[in-house]
Amino acid sequence: MGSLSALAASKGIKIQDQTGGTARCWADEGALEQVLTNFIENAVKYGTQGGNIWVRAYETPGRVRIEIIDDGLGIDAKHRPRLFERFYRVDKGRSRADGGTGLGLSIVKHLVTSMGGQVGMEPNRPQGSVFWLTVPSLNR
Repeated sequence: MGSLSALAASKGIKIQDQTGGTARCWADEGALEQVLTNFIENAVKYGTQGGNIWVRAYETPGRVRIEIIDDGLGIDAKHRPRLFERFYRVDKGRSRADGGTGLGLSIVKHLVTSMGGQVGMEPNRPQGSVFWLTVPSLNR
């Protein structure tokens, strides 16, 4: 996460940990780290100068929900249903310039599904995105 912090700092983006440290889940540690790194890296890459990213985690019945929330430009509704498809890119020109392949969110979906979880995205109001995942709770 050190390189993500440096990337965020270079854009003046603040990453705020609001997890509280109490939610415990049943997940592959390496896979979960890869998923969170992808979500946070995307939020930084496509975020606005001086923006914010909030990382939240909380328990729901039998699950832990983790959210990466940003206050960037958001994603147009027409793109949302396809975000987790292989090779799909919202901004093809910008993604190529940043070295993106369109595989990151597809890999995220595969990893989360293999841990018995779900993944999704919804708009943040008034602006930005909420990328979320759920995995089984240890307290189920």
